[in-house]
Amino acid sequence: MFKEEAKWVEDALSLIQPLPQNNKVANLGSSTAYFREIIQPHIQHHLIKPLMENGWQILNVDLKEDKGVDEIADCTKTEFGIKYANMFGLTICTNMLEHVLDISLVVQNLFDVTVNNGYILLTVPYKYKKHLDPIDNMFRPMPEEIANLFPDNSVKIIEKNIIIIQDKEYYKEKKSRFPLWGKRDLIAYQLGIKHKVSGILIKIEK
Repeated sequence: MFKEEAKWVEDALSLIQPLPQNNKVANLGSSTAYFREIIQPHIQHHLIKPLMENGWQILNVDLKEDKGVDEIADCTKTEFGIKYANMFGLTICTNMLEHVLDISLVVQNLFDVTVNNGYILLTVPYKYKKHLDPIDNMFRPMPEEIANLFPDNSVKIIEKNIIIIQDKEYYKEKKSRFPLWGKRDLIAYQLGIKHKVSGILIKIEK
């Protein structure tokens, strides 16, 4: 998650007022505590910490067992939507839809595990290179296209944005057999071509 993206997530989630009766959060694809707190501390600072301070109960969900993973589960499987049906007042899915084989199934699972009048927050790259984790389906939607993945008349858009990544940290020179190819991100940055992320917060109306 980019730093600017994390800040946008914090600002978007602050719009959920007052706190819903169901204050459980599913943080899908959470990775480990080390990743959230050390490798990308802006996740802890802008996402995890503000949610906890506002009274949310966070369940960090990931495929692998590790410190900081509260629940081992796979949201790309049909069983996920059944097991956790209507369990969460807020479901967070960031930088995941571009890495799954069946986007429709994952979106249905997000819908199924979120309670009526609950919220779903999603981010997906909009302008970004192919990056395998382990696959990249090259899904690069605008925010409205993300909302349109859900059943008709089932969502209300609370906040949406295309987040422009300005921090030069994300445009470093990389090792390559071809010098210019290794500098492509930095050259693009200097030409004003920046990474962009689509973000959207929606309210579910089942």
